[in-house]
Amino acid sequence: MNEYIAAVAAPLRGPGRVRRDMLAEIEDGFEEAVAEHVAAGLSRAEAVEAAAAEFGEPRAVAAGFQRELEAAQARRTAWTLVIALPAMTIMWDVFGGEGDPGLAATLLARVVDAATAVAFGAAALVLTGHLERRAARLCGVLGLVQIATALGCSALIAAVAQGQGPTTAWAALTAASAVGSVLVCATSVRALRTARAAIP
Repeated sequence: MNEYIAAVAAPLRGPGRVRRDMLAEIEDGFEEAVAEHVAAGLSRAEAVEAAAAEFGEPRAVAAGFQRELEAAQARRTAWTLVIALPAMTIMWDVFGGEGDPGLAATLLARVVDAATAVAFGAAALVLTGHLERRAARLCGVLGLVQIATALGCSALIAAVAQGQGPTTAWAALTAASAVGSVLVCATSVRALRTARAAIP
C-alpha cells in the first residue's frame, strides 16, 4: 500500500469488510491513475504525485469514507437492536413464569419494555432511512441504555419475585439474555467508536 492510500486508511474506523472494500477500490483507482500518467510519459514518482493531486488531500478523502463507514455501522447496530431486543422481550414474556408477579415486578418490566420500544423505534428509523444524522451514536447510546435498564430492572425483579417460576426456566432465560445483552453491547460500543472517529 503506497503512502497516499496509507494516509487515507490511517484514521478510518468502522466495519472491517466495508473498510477493506473501500480501500481496495481507491487503491485500484489510484493505481490506474498512476499507470495513465506513466503511459503519458511521467516517471513513477511524478505519476504518484499527479494521481494524489487528482484524488485530493488524504484527510478529506478519508472524511468522506468515514461518513460511509459510520452509516454502515449504524445500519449493523440498528439490525442488531431490531432483532435482539424484541426477541429477548418475547422470550421473557413467554417463558418468564405464570401467575401474578406483583405490582413492583410489573412496573419494572414495563420500564424495560419502554426502553426497548425507544431503542427499537430509533433503530427502525435508521433502517428505513428516516434517521441519518448521528445514527451510529444514537443507536450505540440507546443500545447501551436499554441493556443497562434491562439488567438493573431484572436484578430488582429477581429480588422482589424470589421463588417464582421454575429454576431451569429462569436459568435458561438468564443465559439467553446474557448472550443477547453481550451482542447488543458489543455492536453498540462499535457504533460509538465509529461515531467518535468522525473526521472534521
